[in-house]
Amino acid sequence: MYQLARFTVFAVAVGVTVGCGNKGDAPAYANVSGTVTYNGKPLDKGQITFSTEGRPPTAMDVVDGKFAGQAMIGSNRVQVAAYRKSAKERNIPESARAQVKAYQAMNKGGGSSDTNSMEMEDYIPPEWGSDSKQMRVVESGGANKFEFDIKGK
Repeated sequence: MYQLARFTVFAVAVGVTVGCGNKGDAPAYANVSGTVTYNGKPLDKGQITFSTEGRPPTAMDVVDGKFAGQAMIGSNRVQVAAYRKSAKERNIPESARAQVKAYQAMNKGGGSSDTNSMEMEDYIPPEWGSDSKQMRVVESGGANKFEFDIKGK
């Protein structure tokens, strides 16, 4: 009985602490939009990601060079990805090749992503993609319109 009472007091204390927490701790988002060009032309199809330290990133589709969505307020790292058919198949380990084939088989009929095809490659330069150091500040109530002009091969 004594243990039940202790557990009840503990559960109530945790509930009050969590339930009455400061709502200001939730991340704040703002609308963002803009354009992405690749070698001076609108990026046909791709994805742009805004991310802040310690929080999940926000990804938006880029279609005909335009994107719109929401990103976390504050300083964001920006990454861009776009895929096209490669002249040669990617050299990946056999175990990874088997995983890709299994994933494609699971998604048969449901549409599979071009990013999972072994014939596709991300053609955006690493300084805009995986190694991006591009930073933009998203402001609360600001216009947050960004233009990205990517140069590549």
